[in-house]
Amino acid sequence: MNNLEFISSFDLKISSFVEELSNKIKEISFNQEQATTFVLTNDLDSKSLFKNTKMQGVYLFELNLNSANLVGTKRETKIKNFANDWSKKKNDSFFSSSVIKKRLLLRANFNEQWLPLYIGKNKDVYKRIIEHIELSPEKNTYAMKLKHRTNLHGLEFRVSIIEIDVNNYDFIVPHIERSLRDIYHPLIGKQ
Repeated sequence: MNNLEFISSFDLKISSFVEELSNKIKEISFNQEQATTFVLTNDLDSKSLFKNTKMQGVYLFELNLNSANLVGTKRETKIKNFANDWSKKKNDSFFSSSVIKKRLLLRANFNEQWLPLYIGKNKDVYKRIIEHIELSPEKNTYAMKLKHRTNLHGLEFRVSIIEIDVNNYDFIVPHIERSLRDIYHPLIGKQ
């Protein structure tokens, strides 16, 4: 078997595993009962809130649409107002995820309390979650940088995690993350 034949054979095997994973992904969900909730404030101590040990996996940030500081009476209005508030960045331009317009349109009839906001993956999910909350606008790392969005202070967020402790993380987890995005349709993201 030459190199090209080997690579083609390997590719077919990968395609088979990807299809199998795609069929099983519908059974994978974030456990909201073990989620961590917090209200965004200047005083929020995310390092003590997320001080768990290093863990590989994917995580989901959600917004509580019943947050007292969220403007609007109907859910659709609250979501649109949040999207507008999200887009108001500080004078200093910073690297941060944007509202995905096609996902915003999907939320026209959304009627649940918790809005999927952002799905991500990392080999150290707790460290990455803290970055999404604490990271300074001056840093070039893409993150939500929640604390620096003072117009969102007072809103309640929830973070759920799926642990994925596998040797082939870089090969498997991006596919899981992408598949979960297709299921949850988070409002914020790069993709």
